[in-house]
Amino acid sequence: MKHLKTLLVLSIILLQSCVQNDIINDRVDEKLAFSTSIQELTIKDTFQYNTKYTDNVGEVQTPTVTWTTSNPDIISVSNSGLITALKIGTSTITASVTTSEGKVVTNENEITVVKAQPKIEINNLLQNLTINKTHQYTTTYTNDLGENETHPVTWSSSNSAILSVSSSGLITAVALGDATITATVTINGNAISTEDVLTVVGIAERLTINNPVTELDANTNQTHQYTTTYTDQTGQVQTPQITWSSSDSNIASVSSTGLVTANTIGNVTITASVTLNGNTTTDDNTLTITGSAPKEKSGTIKTTSSYALSGTFTLKEIPGTNDLELSINADYNASTALPGLYLYMTNNPNTVGGAKEIQKVTVFNGAHTYTIKNTGIDDFNHLLYWCKPFSVKVGDAEIK
Repeated sequence: MKHLKTLLVLSIILLQSCVQNDIINDRVDEKLAFSTSIQELTIKDTFQYNTKYTDNVGEVQTPTVTWTTSNPDIISVSNSGLITALKIGTSTITASVTTSEGKVVTNENEITVVKAQPKIEINNLLQNLTINKTHQYTTTYTNDLGENETHPVTWSSSNSAILSVSSSGLITAVALGDATITATVTINGNAISTEDVLTVVGIAERLTINNPVTELDANTNQTHQYTTTYTDQTGQVQTPQITWSSSDSNIASVSSTGLVTANTIGNVTITASVTLNGNTTTDDNTLTITGSAPKEKSGTIKTTSSYALSGTFTLKEIPGTNDLELSINADYNASTALPGLYLYMTNNPNTVGGAKEIQKVTVFNGAHTYTIKNTGIDDFNHLLYWCKPFSVKVGDAEIK
């Protein structure tokens, strides 16, 4: 029995020893690795380190990483691992992590700061420049130590007919197309250059009515002669065919040469247009036609004889003229039995003496119209129907 107890104790001790050995064998070294490391860094450039830390059981952790540089005058390093090359030389960057057990895990990277390639840069590059516009370039020259220096710059254009450039870098868009502007600095016999490739673009074609007007008088048939200016995509003045139109020719008409005439009161828009290569360019002028409203009178026609004659009429001024329009209405009826029936305007309805002859009557039923030339609406107060062959009055009407 005593021997059996001894064997049991020895078995337990042996089992514990095996477990402890397994735990020890599962441990690994902590590791701090750089995702990317570099050997050289150009002066004035920067580089951002990224790290990966695995603990003693191989698990990835994100502890605080401490950064140091062996020569901060050559390369500086921030708390986040951003390094900056300050001057020519070599420095070692060290990243470190302190474990919970106080162990310091590190990794380092030795970097040499090298000279830069001298360069000249145009600070204000362009892609497009509108024709006839200018643009002043500025440049920055950086030497091999990353320092800015001032040196004379030589400017040139690949096509001065499209883009010209002055000795100071002022470019002018001369014509449509593409050109390359080159800036060059010469240091110790070495030419250092940079370029800007530009396209000179056109402007929108433009048609302008030079002398718009706000009002014209219909009572005097006032006229106005428009003039225009048309500029093409290059900004050049051209003289293409202009097409003129009116939104309401009854109010104001316009000729093919741009002469507008006021006809009657109202608002109207006159439009000028040019069509070239399928593109139409327009300009317009909205104006008010002023003047008094046309006068209008009316009356009733009645017979003064044994012959049938009846109806009503309207007499009104024709805007923009010294003429009248006499409208005989649809209720009009006259006898056809009389030969030579004539219509007059008069101030004495009993005679044709001093009367204005309108014309021979040829319509005996229904609506019809007469135009009475060069007559004012207040010149006469009666219409007179008169049979010429017999010098007989047939009927009349008071104009009121």
